Amino acid sequence: MEVALPVGDLQELFVSFQGEGTTVGTRTVFVRTAGCSLRCRYCDTPKALVRTEFAELHLPPPAGTAASAGGAGAIERLRNPVTVDWAAHAVGRLDPGAQAWVSFTGGEPLEQAPFLAALAPRLRPRRIHLETAGVHAEAMARLRPYVDLVAMDLKLDSVAHEGDRRAEHAAFLVACRGGDRFAKMIIGPTVAVAEVEQLAALVAAEERTLPLILQPETPRTGGSPTLPQALLEACHAAAARHLADVRVIPQTHKFLRLP
Repeated sequence: MEVALPVGDLQELFVSFQGEGTTVGTRTVFVRTAGCSLRCRYCDTPKALVRTEFAELHLPPPAGTAASAGGAGAIERLRNPVTVDWAAHAVGRLDPGAQAWVSFTGGEPLEQAPFLAALAPRLRPRRIHLETAGVHAEAMARLRPYVDLVAMDLKLDSVAHEGDRRAEHAAFLVACRGGDRFAKMIIGPTVAVAEVEQLAALVAAEERTLPLILQPETPRTGGSPTLPQALLEACHAAAARHLADVRVIPQTHKFLRLP
């Protein structure tokens, strides 16, 4: 008896360049899921927080057409939920040579882990990058065999206003063992340096060499982050007391005006 594959709710699919984390600058197909149970104050994809009626496939401009001259690609829409077949075909259209990374992002991808676990094998030999809030340990354990790189957010309550997530983060770090991974903190003018150090120590208890990205919060309206340099230095010093690899990387795609 044939078993039906799970379906998923997607907000959009598009191809661009990775703007965050340790793979910044790499060609990437973004598969953005729709729906997230968190409401982080700094979320820059608010349209993906709830399930959307349609999934949008953003096709690149035709070859030889400059987007600045009005050559934007077409947008195709399909009513949610979508099938694994449709999503796999859409990724193939965006990356026909199978050379790009694929980023499962959101929303919160791990809230649709069965769908992504069915989709990921269909996307090989592309490498799979998972962008997640780092609070769904059970779903992470299910998806881990299919993911090459896990990008885990550490939720600072002083910035995200999402409460104390240390217990969930600790369980998640255990669940994502077995492959490449890094942690990320969004930091802004309200950041509590003591909280940065507390979460850095939590990560170090799992793996001292796990990379930590400090990502200054970029205004939703664009422009440069407004984090004072002294506060940035203090955050870096606090994290570096516990972790061997602490880096400062902003959202580079916003400076390049990329999606």
